[in-house]
Amino acid sequence: AIDVMLEKGIVDEIWLIRSPQNPLKASNTLLSDDHRAMMLQLAIEGHRGLKICKIEDDLPKPNYTINTLRALQANNPDTEFYLIIGADNWDIFDKWRDWESILSDFHLIIYPRPGSTFPVVDKEKYPNVQVVDAPQYDISSTEIRDRRAKRQTIKHLVSPNVDLYIKANKLYK
Repeated sequence: AIDVMLEKGIVDEIWLIRSPQNPLKASNTLLSDDHRAMMLQLAIEGHRGLKICKIEDDLPKPNYTINTLRALQANNPDTEFYLIIGADNWDIFDKWRDWESILSDFHLIIYPRPGSTFPVVDKEKYPNVQVVDAPQYDISSTEIRDRRAKRQTIKHLVSPNVDLYIKANKLYK
């Protein structure tokens, strides 16, 4: 799915950020930072154009996306950043901290997701927002955790190395 944005030239590379805590989600649902970092590393092995960025590790908690984007821009003034979100997040984007600043100061790419309405964006009101036309995959982290807790296979949802790591470390039980 992410490869589509690279192949179409929408972005040059994609920086993946493991957020230590999403302010809109309960903190007790997260694994340790070490486990999540390792699974992210395993998931991107062999994929060109993907990079792990650890900027949020050093930002105050709770952190908000606007702070991450501003820190990225300050540390990389010659780089133009695009935030990629799923359509499910677009549906609640007005709940994000300083969402208007994100829309005015940065580029936003919305990725369609099954179960969400295909986003229609007013280009006059939000010129920095685009919806990418890409295949939709019905995969969510919630489904992965739930299937693992029920001892169901997740092989078709994660890379083989991530699957082995989850099993070896007895995660999501």
